[in-house]
Amino acid sequence: MMNEIEERLEVDREKIKNAIRLQMPIEITSYTIPRNMEVYIQRVLELFLTECHQEHLKDALSFCLGELLTNAKKANTKRVYFEEKGLDIDNPEQYEEGMKGFREETFDNINYYLELQRKAGLYVKIVLQLKEDKIFIEIRNNSLLTESEKLRIQDKLDSVQQYKSMDEVIGTVLDQTEGAGLGIIIVILMLQKVGLSKENYQVFTEDDETITRIILPGNENIFAAVEIMSYELSYMVDQIPVVRKHFELINALITSSELDRKAIKQVLREDVGLSLLAQKYALEKDKNQVGVKKTLALLSDDELRYIYSDSNPTIRLVDDTPLLENMVFHAQRTAYFAYNLFKNYAEKMNKAEELDADAMYSMGLFNTLGFILIETQTPEQRQYMEELSQQYEEDWQKIMDVFNFGNTSNYIKRIYAKKFQLPAYATYIISCWNTRRGKLPEHLSFGVDTLYMAEMMQFYDEKIADFYQVDKKLLSKYGIADEKQFKSMITQMKTSLDND
Repeated sequence: MMNEIEERLEVDREKIKNAIRLQMPIEITSYTIPRNMEVYIQRVLELFLTECHQEHLKDALSFCLGELLTNAKKANTKRVYFEEKGLDIDNPEQYEEGMKGFREETFDNINYYLELQRKAGLYVKIVLQLKEDKIFIEIRNNSLLTESEKLRIQDKLDSVQQYKSMDEVIGTVLDQTEGAGLGIIIVILMLQKVGLSKENYQVFTEDDETITRIILPGNENIFAAVEIMSYELSYMVDQIPVVRKHFELINALITSSELDRKAIKQVLREDVGLSLLAQKYALEKDKNQVGVKKTLALLSDDELRYIYSDSNPTIRLVDDTPLLENMVFHAQRTAYFAYNLFKNYAEKMNKAEELDADAMYSMGLFNTLGFILIETQTPEQRQYMEELSQQYEEDWQKIMDVFNFGNTSNYIKRIYAKKFQLPAYATYIISCWNTRRGKLPEHLSFGVDTLYMAEMMQFYDEKIADFYQVDKKLLSKYGIADEKQFKSMITQMKTSLDND
């Protein structure tokens, strides 16, 4: 069994790393959670915490996860047991009656009740996600809490502070109605043991699910160091990196006596750096505009000749690398998807007055900016970043790993966009597309949703993201019912792009 689990983990390892890097959820769903599945879930949690550099929490959280999985599975078993007995679980009297035989009968015939759970579609789902500097561990099941269960949970949370050890709990909190009834208190005590509290633990219902959530801080040393380094790099980058072969294309176009603006527009739409260059100069004339079309309308032929000339000190030419080429391709595709999603859905959904399809195209390009700035660091910048990380002694290598391959791109992109003086709405959209920090301003939610869908479509097409990782509510918003429809939409857009 262990060999099979290790083999499966080896296949999933890169997906887990990508999910952390892009702050996407990792989900595992089971109807019965057999022993091999529980072992696999525990190993995924360990790998996830290691990649989040919180490996010292593995033992405590593995214990908590085991308790919470048992609770969720028991809640599902309880539903099918009551159904089988013809009892109403929401009726307090019938609830008390049913719980008298629940433990003994289900324990003696557990396989029968697990099969009933499967047939009823009652699942347990584990969701792991890094969001900025917070780690979320969720256990979800589609058995909604009754009012009496909610009260019982709250009683346990309210009473937990009076207990100082596991032995004290076991000696005084035996709850024969719910079984041992110790799970929640033990979980809270375990969290307290690693410096957390009941504030890091939540139980609530949302839509058709009961959700138990543990919220952990990220590794403070590492995230603080990464944020400082992100600021440093963003403010060191005074020149905009431009792929040399793309610069040669635009340079040839601007040397003509009469500029072919249509051809220039096409080249700008294919390179993040070239598009940013024009955007920079256009913002001096209109600080609120974003988009290639509007940018070109603001700039004269002479201004374009200067912007894309060898004498412009704002340009730093960089040679293409396989990774940079992939980043540029990703940006192009994301931009095109964002452009088409906006055109197709803007009339059906609320949108900001500042937004249009042209602006969404540019934000699709700019969303890859953080990765490109990391990839195109100068040797001096790389050396300085390493020197900064080494101030943190034993954590320096982890800090460099997160900086170069982790979620640093979001920090850098946000800081650089503000330094570059992109309009606030554009900075917000490209900074929040995958984290949705706080409550989204209503007038910008469509822009954030559009960019999110465009990115997820491209990551899915690149086989970096799985369909389950796409936000279900947004899929519904766009009228997408299943993976087949999602895939079909991507195929149609790619075909349209190839025919342009």
